[in-house]
Amino acid sequence: MKTLIPVVILALVSTVTASLTFSQDAGGSVIQWDPLEGSYESLVLRCSETAYDAEDPDWGTVLATVYPDSTGEFPTSVQIPAAFIVDPDKCIACAICISQCPTDAITADAEGKAVIDPALCIACGICANVCPVDAIFVPSSGLYYGLFGVSAEIIEELIQESVL
Repeated sequence: MKTLIPVVILALVSTVTASLTFSQDAGGSVIQWDPLEGSYESLVLRCSETAYDAEDPDWGTVLATVYPDSTGEFPTSVQIPAAFIVDPDKCIACAICISQCPTDAITADAEGKAVIDPALCIACGICANVCPVDAIFVPSSGLYYGLFGVSAEIIEELIQESVL
């Protein structure tokens, strides 16, 4: 019986920690994952400077929400545009980035926090350089990524994560 416990734990860990892969191309960052098992309403891709923490329900910054196609199947990758992203947990709503953006790609949400429109962002980096709290970043290979399945009850479950 004692030898079965580590095997069962390993199987559970292997299921959860299937690896997301990160790459870049001319259009931005590409995150790929293994085909999914289970039934989800949507998927949420998040990233963070720190490894996934199950004790933190709002872990990471949302990069994308992915929906199934007309057959109910989810894609196995998503392309994130070549644009900067704001971590709303770090943003202090100072609006410095908004005033410095040369393309007016940054606006404020209802809480005054910065939001970057990837269609207008030219990835010049001015916003990231002027941000006093380092809340603005571009997805890169040095970050941790997590793919979460969202149930009909709007409960997120970690499905796969990157392993650095």
